[in-house]
Amino acid sequence: MSNTTQNQPVTYRISALEMLNLEIKHPRQDNMDFNTFHFDLKLQHRINAEKSLVFVITNIDIMDKDKSTQVGHIETSCIFHVENFSEYIGEDNQARFPDAFISEINSMAISTTRGMMFSEFKGTFMHKAVLPIFKNEQLRKDQSSES
Repeated sequence: MSNTTQNQPVTYRISALEMLNLEIKHPRQDNMDFNTFHFDLKLQHRINAEKSLVFVITNIDIMDKDKSTQVGHIETSCIFHVENFSEYIGEDNQARFPDAFISEINSMAISTTRGMMFSEFKGTFMHKAVLPIFKNEQLRKDQSSES
């Protein structure tokens, strides 16, 4: 794949949004602070080359203030249809998208999950568990989590 392909914009649209898993676990301790939560965020990328789809799967564990008790978990999938998918297939038949595109879809997946959390947690003890805004530099790439 040439460098010029890496500089061309990826033409894509959101194809689907899915809630894959949602758990709310009310803690047993009475003294829990329901105003402060911690989040463990993981992103995975999957590809269906036949259908020109890129999946961003977002997994978030929600912990209490002391990070000692998991009080919730959400897993979502944002599916993107890439119109010019074939332009990003290398000689080894592996898809390689520009970093700017990956950053963009990661950001959209996180933001979409934030909205789903807000909607699902409304009216529960977790209604203040609002996922913070992440800058791309804050996301660490871990090769073992991608497939």
